[in-house]
Amino acid sequence: MSTDVLSHFGGLDELIQVIYQGLDRFVALSQVTESAWSIYLGLKGPEGRWWRGSWSAKHIINITGVQSSPQTLENFAEKLRTTFVNGDLAIGEWTEKDSDINLTFGRTAKHPLHMALKELPAAEAASHATAVFTEIALQAQSRKCQLNPTFSSRNASVITESSHVNSASTLSPKRTRMGPSPDPVPAVNQAAERKIKALEAELARTKERPPPGDTTSKPSANSRPPKGASLANPNKKARKYQALEFESDED
Repeated sequence: MSTDVLSHFGGLDELIQVIYQGLDRFVALSQVTESAWSIYLGLKGPEGRWWRGSWSAKHIINITGVQSSPQTLENFAEKLRTTFVNGDLAIGEWTEKDSDINLTFGRTAKHPLHMALKELPAAEAASHATAVFTEIALQAQSRKCQLNPTFSSRNASVITESSHVNSASTLSPKRTRMGPSPDPVPAVNQAAERKIKALEAELARTKERPPPGDTTSKPSANSRPPKGASLANPNKKARKYQALEFESDED
């Protein structure tokens, strides 16, 4: 039964709030277990005084009603959480000599609620304080042992400046190193085009040049020697050879 009731109070677990009472300052910690919802209250000062109070499932049912539905319990827990987070809290029956006090929820409400708190012995108070700081240290490991989750203003300004520098160098590296340039891209394209044209011209000259070692040029098909000229020496006329005739044996 207690587990079913307190399962609706998960939103009140691990909450912390500062309460100002006159010149005194208190810190309130909210904790939820399977058996009760507890409040630890510490007084800032040299004495290191701590108080503790809790509501069991039975106490909660006495407030909300025996026939309370899960939705009713959920709404009640959410109302308590809102009151705690908004700091609508007060210390009742508080004097420096009194050991029993109470924590008031909804000091401005028409029907505020009160949780009775009893002062802890010095040894138990010191043990609880150590447990709280141990939990804080474990949570700080996820942020490189930084006590507070937020950075200081100095670190924030350094991060902001470095992010601006990185953004500028990423967006316009040429302007950062070479100064402002209206349009650097066309200059690069023109240089590339000049190199391509120079390579094409060199390739054309290479094709027209005869290969090394071949000093004899072959006659082209259009430059034929004139008719009657010698094939060996086109400048001279070809020799005419007379056919040999042999006498017949009959003669």
